[in-house]
Formats: sequence, C-alpha cells, structure tokens
Amino acid sequence: MNAEMINVWVKNLGRNYAELVSEGVISSQSLTPLLDASENKEWVQYPAHGVELWFIKENKIFEKVLLTLGQTDDGGPAYNGSLPSPFERHMTQSGVRSQFGTPAKSIGPMIIPGSGGKKSGGWDAYKLHQTMHPSARVGFSYSADMTVETLAFSLSQGDLN
Repeated sequence: MNAEMINVWVKNLGRNYAELVSEGVISSQSLTPLLDASENKEWVQYPAHGVELWFIKENKIFEKVLLTLGQTDDGGPAYNGSLPSPFERHMTQSGVRSQFGTPAKSIGPMIIPGSGGKKSGGWDAYKLHQTMHPSARVGFSYSADMTVETLAFSLSQGDLN
C-alpha cells in the first residue's frame, strides 16, 4: 500500500463497487458489514493492515477511505505505508492546524462513550483540495495526547461546502 494507491481511491470516492472492481481500482475481496446489527448501513473492505474502504450498504457507493495511523484499541496493526502529500504518518493537531488552517468543522476532546472512560482528543475536518476530489473532505481524529490516530477521506455531506 502506498500514497499513489490512496490518491487513486480518493479520486474514485462516489463511484460504485462493481465499477471499481471491474476497472481494477479495488480488489474483488468481499465486503463485510461494519456492524453486526441489522441496522448496519455500511459495508467495509480491508485491503491492508490499518486500511478500511467503506461503501454505503444500500447502493455500494464508495464513501470513505479510513487509515489507522496509531495502535488500535484491540491491538490491531496500524497502516505503515506512505501517505499522499502533504499528509504525514506522524502528525499532531497543532501541526495539522499549522498546515491546513482553521478546520471547517471540529469537535474537542471527550470521553468515548462505552470505552470505560477512555479520552479522545477530538477531531478536525477540512474540505479537500479540488485536485484530490471536488466534493470530499479529510478528517483527522486525535488521541488524548493530540497525535493523529486516524486519517479519513470521505464524501462531503454538505457540512463543509
């Protein structure tokens, strides 16, 4: 997995699973429900450690690329490949804000519900540059020490336009 592949995936957000498989953009690896519950609305493909490709269950539209950069709660491995510029594997909230400016949307530190008191550093979201995708955003979620835990490229849902 590398920065070039991530760029290809981001450029293809909003397209259908079958089209992406037939064009070789993603593998034909099966999609699995994100949650076990019947109200599950997403399907996910796990092409590499720390990488999740999310699809809307109802129409299999590609909606998100999620990269886990830090150690997961369940001890799973993090993504260790390269990232597209200007993103880096080791970032902090202050570095993100210095590089990207004031976030379009932000949530501060909080206790994660159902985590037994684990604290999160919150998250920031920015509209992606037109050259990456005309209607997508990038989100950074932070650990309690304000380092980036996950990097998510997703279709904008009207809140960042």
